[in-house]
Amino acid sequence: MSCFIILLVLTGLGCYFWGKNSEAVKNQKEKELNILINRSELEGQGEIEGKIYVTGHQNPDSDTVCSSIAYASLLQKLGYDAVPVILGEINKETEYLLNAAGVETPELLEDASGLNMILIDHSEYTQSAKGLEDANIISIIDHHGDGTVTTGDPLIYDARPFGATATIVWIRYRNYGIEPDKQTALILMGAILSDTFNLEAVATAPADIEAVKTLSVMAGITDKEAFYKEMFKALLSYDGMTDEEILLSDYKEYESGGKKYSIGCIDVYDEESAKDMVERMKKILPSNEAAEEVIRTAFGDRGEFDGSVCRLEPGISRKKDLVPAITDILESHPKE
Repeated sequence: MSCFIILLVLTGLGCYFWGKNSEAVKNQKEKELNILINRSELEGQGEIEGKIYVTGHQNPDSDTVCSSIAYASLLQKLGYDAVPVILGEINKETEYLLNAAGVETPELLEDASGLNMILIDHSEYTQSAKGLEDANIISIIDHHGDGTVTTGDPLIYDARPFGATATIVWIRYRNYGIEPDKQTALILMGAILSDTFNLEAVATAPADIEAVKTLSVMAGITDKEAFYKEMFKALLSYDGMTDEEILLSDYKEYESGGKKYSIGCIDVYDEESAKDMVERMKKILPSNEAAEEVIRTAFGDRGEFDGSVCRLEPGISRKKDLVPAITDILESHPKE
């Protein structure tokens, strides 16, 4: 291992040696260069006039809300006038996370027309803010496939196949040389646990696992399992909600092949609860022939389908399984 030594000779006082490992100096310079390069992407967008609004999708879940808050905080640390917003009422799991971290719920954005927008956890007009077509879209940070949102202006588009958008936000903190504070670390960790079902979902990536490991230390969480258990208990609480509100609590709209469709995700505790929830949902969202044909074609060979209910095992992902399969039926290139 190479090193360099500087010899200082002071007449009559002897010799003093100072040395430093050149490899460490090289690594530090490389780190500083990487940070400079990554931050330059923001400068490449030129002067941004006015406030920047950072938002997730409609019917917000924990990943979309917590990632928006964390990314707005990152931009604030970099000197930008950024603020997180939401496009609907948060669910009880997200409420639990924000309360645990002592973070306020973002304000509701009614219309994005004419505003500077950063989209988190989505890139579909049907999932985003009203008036987005007339907004200045600066960035898209997402873990899904490319959607319908387009812009002729340069933008930062960071989409990675991870289990949670929060993992991408954590990586961007690292790339910009900034460490999230304790509150931000906690909500990012919680968002990853939420979207990956405690790192057990099929979409979970090694980056998600590493992010949770690092963020849990920053957040001071010593028992991840206990923390996730409390999150999950909050998620399963539908007290005071109508069946329609339950359906829309994690509901996303898509457009493929000129046709629109929607997928809502509802978490239940066991099979009996699932059967009961299915019957309740069928009353407010009855099936039709077009939907039956798509589901039968996309999943008929993988599970039991009775004309209105299709049971698939083992666990299935909206992002990795449902959307690509349905989109493949409606058009030639699957994407979410």
